[in-house]
Amino acid sequence: MQQLKITDQIKSLDISKIEKNLFSYKYSSKNIKPLLKSENLDISMENMATYNSFKGEVYENIIYELLLDYANENDLIKKFVLKGPHQNRVDKFYKTGLMIDRSLQIVYKSNYKDISEFDALFFTDDALYFVEMSTSKKTVSLNKRLDKKYALLKLLFPNIHIRALIVLTEGTVGLRRFPNFCTIWITKDIDNDELLKRIAYNKHKAALSTKYDNKKFIEAYTIEHEKFVYFQTLDWILKKSRTKNPYFINFNFFKSKRMSLYFDIYTKLYIGFMNPEEFLYIVPSYSDEIENIFVTIEKINTKEFDIVFYVKNSNGKLKRVRVTTKETSIKDKELDGFTNAEVRFMKYLIEDKYFLQKSQIAALKENVQKNFSK
Repeated sequence: MQQLKITDQIKSLDISKIEKNLFSYKYSSKNIKPLLKSENLDISMENMATYNSFKGEVYENIIYELLLDYANENDLIKKFVLKGPHQNRVDKFYKTGLMIDRSLQIVYKSNYKDISEFDALFFTDDALYFVEMSTSKKTVSLNKRLDKKYALLKLLFPNIHIRALIVLTEGTVGLRRFPNFCTIWITKDIDNDELLKRIAYNKHKAALSTKYDNKKFIEAYTIEHEKFVYFQTLDWILKKSRTKNPYFINFNFFKSKRMSLYFDIYTKLYIGFMNPEEFLYIVPSYSDEIENIFVTIEKINTKEFDIVFYVKNSNGKLKRVRVTTKETSIKDKELDGFTNAEVRFMKYLIEDKYFLQKSQIAALKENVQKNFSK
């Protein structure tokens, strides 16, 4: 494995050579302006989240600019994907694949829906690296994102190694919890409020003619990769799991390496449906009017899987319901989240042969614990 070593320029967050370029990026600066204007920053939770979000945007662009120079001078890096003001094609009508979206970020879309975003992508002789940058001192949510991004790239590029470059700031905790495919760089924190103010109040985004125009620097749309279609894959998984017998779930089907990648991308895989009457025997406390019930095998964490229900109510709300020996957990799902989009698709696959009875659920839970949980 080739080692990527951090430079002093990146470690110290030296922007002397790239500061001008930072004013060519798009920023979400509307809500941050009143905070930066005030000398007495109101440190409410909401204001702190707004401040940290904007600081994170600026930090990401600083690291990306420094990485461009790093790639230009480093022979280990063979191809580097351009984004932001450096690229020259926004793929507004590109349906599926790696592309640049309207916010000038590198994304993978399936049927126009954003599946994952990458802070940067580059190739070495033996691997594809995706880059994650964060100013947060906690790494739990970042670690969760890594599994999905790694799995997606492994599906798109099955014949090369997938690795990650993680760029964090001093004082970040949980560094030992990162997977072994990660290289960790630590930089000084961004503490230049004057720079943040100038960027936030910059009214004229500077045009940029990129100097990175040699063959090493490439556009996202030019990268050849396998195709991954998000919703049609859910359809395929449901039907494939029943091929031996439409009324029996083949658990061996879920044990392949490819299916483990799907669990990391989706978190849960749909295995059937239930009638409300059957469901209410299992969860008698559920009081909302039910439209549809979707049964899934869900990856709870790296060691635990379980049967989890997603219940679509007649009022349009979606609930996640998990029954354990300790409690019955019922939680709301975001209306604009991935799960809502999934169940809107899955309802068109409802057939009698895919319905599960209450008597089958206990056996399914036992099978999941036996076959998947460690």
